[in-house]
Amino acid sequence: MSTLRFTFRFAACAAAAAPLRAQSQPVVFPTDLEQRLARLEAENAEFRRQMGVLAEEQERLSLGDVFTPIGDRVSGLAPAASKIYAVDQGLSIGGYGEALYSDFDSRRDDGSASNRSDSADFLRLVTYIGYKFDSTWLFNSEIEYEHASTGEGGEVSVEFAYIDGMFASEANFRTGLLLVPMGFINELHEPVTFWSVNRPQVERVMLPTTWRENGLGFWGDVGDFSYRAYLVNGFDANGFSASGVRGGRQKGAQALAEDFAGVARVDWNGVDGLILGGAAYYGNSGQNQLGADVGTQIYEAHLDWRWRGLGLRALWVETRIDDVAALNTSLGLVGNASIGERQSGGYVELGYDLASAGWIGGGQALTPFVRAETYDTQERTPSGFASNAANDVDVLTFGVSYQPHSQLAFKLDYSNFDNGANTGVDQLNVGMGFVF
Repeated sequence: MSTLRFTFRFAACAAAAAPLRAQSQPVVFPTDLEQRLARLEAENAEFRRQMGVLAEEQERLSLGDVFTPIGDRVSGLAPAASKIYAVDQGLSIGGYGEALYSDFDSRRDDGSASNRSDSADFLRLVTYIGYKFDSTWLFNSEIEYEHASTGEGGEVSVEFAYIDGMFASEANFRTGLLLVPMGFINELHEPVTFWSVNRPQVERVMLPTTWRENGLGFWGDVGDFSYRAYLVNGFDANGFSASGVRGGRQKGAQALAEDFAGVARVDWNGVDGLILGGAAYYGNSGQNQLGADVGTQIYEAHLDWRWRGLGLRALWVETRIDDVAALNTSLGLVGNASIGERQSGGYVELGYDLASAGWIGGGQALTPFVRAETYDTQERTPSGFASNAANDVDVLTFGVSYQPHSQLAFKLDYSNFDNGANTGVDQLNVGMGFVF
């Protein structure tokens, strides 16, 4: 057999056998292809994981902008009310609430039966809503629901709602429904800012918390001093009475604005933990309704000091009202129902946080306190009128405030009420409050 023929036959046999070998052996992918497929699957899984993390982070950041943490106080406002100032831009939400139980003594000081009934009240639920338009302009508001109802005994009200224009730390503009910057509680009325269950009587009667009026003005900080100065609509003297000026608040609701008033406050903050200052209010309250101007002046001085767990707060207030005889005549008030030409009051409060002595820890606070108050809404009346001794009041309150968290407080106190008519009714109070 020639060599050429042999080669041809061998090639033909090999070609015929090739399909048989292909059918009998499995197909094997190259090793680099398997690695590439595995890598693609791993990258796809990592991509899905990162997308989930990104979505969660976006949600967290969005909510974080709205529910900003409580930080520093701004322009005299309480901590939660100041949250909008920490937002770069957009919406901010905060609030607070209070509930209390009051057990009144069944007898007055003179031994007669008391007509006060024990009560349990979800006193208020408040929402702060703010919006920062940009680095200069913002809106801030407080909306309050009282006594857990909008029906009988309850109400919904706007406590403040204003626009701020922030131009420099020394001078900022404010306009809208403004808190009158006098005393402590009118601006600092969140329940974690005071120890007692109820707000001090002097700051409910003499400085009628919550006192707000429509107006405009300026605020800022200059060195160690802070200030607020506003022009607001005046009181309506139709609401004045022997028990004080509280009924003259107009609360921004279709307020009579024939008469205006100026109010200014200055605080010195030159020592850590110390606030020392005063405020003055001056304006007319007749509103062209009573045939008299009814000039109204209120002056107050205050001190707040915190040092190593020790807290001291003191306040003095004096109110002077002109044309009271004519006002009494216009309102039909006679005898000891007269409005006071001069009214005055004050209190001193002392407390000590036992956490500073190591009794409790973990960011908690346990503060026993005592507060002594005195006020008289008829310290002086016009000639021909008299004073009612029941309006010359002394109150001694002592109790304890426990804060398991800086934004939560549980309180217990007892208040002894004495007045010149021996008709005071003592009360035991238990309360709860929170801010967010």
